[in-house]
Amino acid sequence: MAHVSKISGGLCLAFFLLALALTPASAVFTSFSVGLNDGGGACNYKGDFRDSPFFNGGLTAYIPQSQYNGGKGCGTCYEVSCKNHKSCRGGSVTVRAVGKQGNGDFLLSSTAWDKIVRDRAAGRVEIKYRGVECPSNGTFAVRVMPGSNPYWFAIQILGVVDAVEKVEISKDASSWTSLRAMGESATWVLGSGAEKIVVWGGR
Repeated sequence: MAHVSKISGGLCLAFFLLALALTPASAVFTSFSVGLNDGGGACNYKGDFRDSPFFNGGLTAYIPQSQYNGGKGCGTCYEVSCKNHKSCRGGSVTVRAVGKQGNGDFLLSSTAWDKIVRDRAAGRVEIKYRGVECPSNGTFAVRVMPGSNPYWFAIQILGVVDAVEKVEISKDASSWTSLRAMGESATWVLGSGAEKIVVWGGR
């Protein structure tokens, strides 16, 4: 079941209700964890996530391929808690997805790992996770990607509470054109520019 919210400026977001069940998995800490917040990853987000209000202050993760869903998992959030390990701190952390892992694990950023695990040397711990709405102050941003021009237009939607399913764009709000996802990233592209955007979200 979807929940639809209308936002000033002609934008419309639709979010699907999230399952509350906790799912067992593993989380890992590797050399990539320290540099994970420097941008990059399969979602192709740019910049330092630690300084961005749209990336939970660096609480980010690469998520399992099954959750990544061909790029639709970019920007989604998960509540993760450490289980059955002497280094577990207790409690949980909410991370935002910025990339994918092919082996079914969550690769946590160093910032996220330190929230729930005391020792980085632990390397791998059991976790339980569930999809949750991302922290939000009620606003989101549209990032126009470098290289955009009147003939090629690319954007990313930042700070939404759940996955972006579809992006439509218009010059006059009378007719709308769907943008296409660029590969399996969080970037949406069109052959020409536009002035108004509608975003459809949902997991």
